[in-house]
Amino acid sequence: MLILAVATACLVCIAIIGFFIGLGQIISTRDSVKDRLGAFAPLPATGSTEAETGQEKKPKRLARRLNRFISGQAFASSLKTALARANLPLTVQEYTLINIACVCVLFLLALALSRQLILALIGAIVGFFLPGLYLSRRQRQRLVAFQGQLPDVLTLLVGSLRSGYGMTIAMDTVSTQMPPPVSEEFGRVVREVGLGVSTGQALSNLVRRIRSDDLDLVVTAIAIQYEVGGNLATILEAISDTITERVRLKGQLRTLTIQHTMTRYVLTALPVGLGLILYILNPKYMGGLFMPGPTLLIPIGAAVLLVMGYLVMSKLGTIDV
Repeated sequence: MLILAVATACLVCIAIIGFFIGLGQIISTRDSVKDRLGAFAPLPATGSTEAETGQEKKPKRLARRLNRFISGQAFASSLKTALARANLPLTVQEYTLINIACVCVLFLLALALSRQLILALIGAIVGFFLPGLYLSRRQRQRLVAFQGQLPDVLTLLVGSLRSGYGMTIAMDTVSTQMPPPVSEEFGRVVREVGLGVSTGQALSNLVRRIRSDDLDLVVTAIAIQYEVGGNLATILEAISDTITERVRLKGQLRTLTIQHTMTRYVLTALPVGLGLILYILNPKYMGGLFMPGPTLLIPIGAAVLLVMGYLVMSKLGTIDV
């Protein structure tokens, strides 16, 4: 038993070290400012530079191959959009390596603690979905924060337009005077416009990053105003009143349904917490449920019913406004 625990701990350490080595190689492939400037003004080659190039050629080639393989997968485009929506400073390759590392670490950790392959596989499954759950949580938090700031954004835009400024200057005012995430997103829009992207395309990119019906309504109104003309300040002011009322109703609904939400969390976590406590108190008794045989259907059925109950309660507590 002791030898198995030591071997498993060594495998966990090797997996973690390998993960950070691979992550470092991928990060090192990003061109620095010096490298980009070197394309226009090459530095004289020296013996030490050639030696360093020869030493780094193989790792960089391996990292480039890994980047090309991941970028060619079908999930790369959607994952890139999801990372942008969550505002995580990670590439698709880095996120994929983190996901693989979570799977390996939780698999080996569950195997070391329980010494049962079934629990280790459950740990691997949890490690696979864990980064995605964190990514979804970041997206929801960012979306809720953006929607809460949108009425103030429209008020600032209306004030800037009525003062005689253009739409680009008004969005730049929002990016400098509003807190994140609004300032970050409108700052991206202003930078894209400065790089030559049309205002409509930059705002469409904003809608792709922020999946908000209210923001889509605002962007549609701006696009129509650019095509047919009209008083944009008056249009945005009417939209601001509508969105403000909707935000107020959503806040009231969130207050009325908070008890249902907490009940859903408690009822979902209670069986899991109770099972962990029983496993800590009597691991031999609880371990019999995970032995190969008909008894294995008990925890599997419990997990399926637990997930179904959580989804049903979540659907019952959802009210669209």
